[in-house]
Amino acid sequence: MKNKQTYEIVLTGLGMALVFVATMFIKVPNALDGYFNLGDGFILLFASFLNPFESFLIGGLGSALADVAGGYGHYFFFTLIIKGLEAIVVSLLMKNYSKPKQISSYVLGSVIMVFGYFIAKYILKGSWIVAASEIPANVVQGVAGIVIALIAYPMVKKIVQDKLKSSRRK
Repeated sequence: MKNKQTYEIVLTGLGMALVFVATMFIKVPNALDGYFNLGDGFILLFASFLNPFESFLIGGLGSALADVAGGYGHYFFFTLIIKGLEAIVVSLLMKNYSKPKQISSYVLGSVIMVFGYFIAKYILKGSWIVAASEIPANVVQGVAGIVIALIAYPMVKKIVQDKLKSSRRK
């Protein structure tokens, strides 16, 4: 049991680091105080394997810390909640689901992200029009995240399952 807990802690730390790096360094800023990034792919991927709390840390904290480090600190709280909820929902829905439900879990997580940032942008900018103008970029970011997670999931799933099984035997 101790090996399994250690493995999950390490996996959570790795997930937070990968989300941070993919959000911080693989980004395209836009003119409306936001940016397109690839962090969602890793959020969706890690939420596919880990429990909701660990997934929240990966999605929420990994992304929010990248906002702070990248000069978008005013988004910290919004990102923590939005990306954290995205990860929690995917984690809860992914337990023992088939491929079609995996895709719908990822889509729902991405919808939470798009809608969450729409609300956040409205709160920060005070304009529904400005908030709505970022929806297309966030949809593209969500789709890119889904594609990343779908491609990586089969490869990572086997590794994670094998490690968890071997840690249970020890």
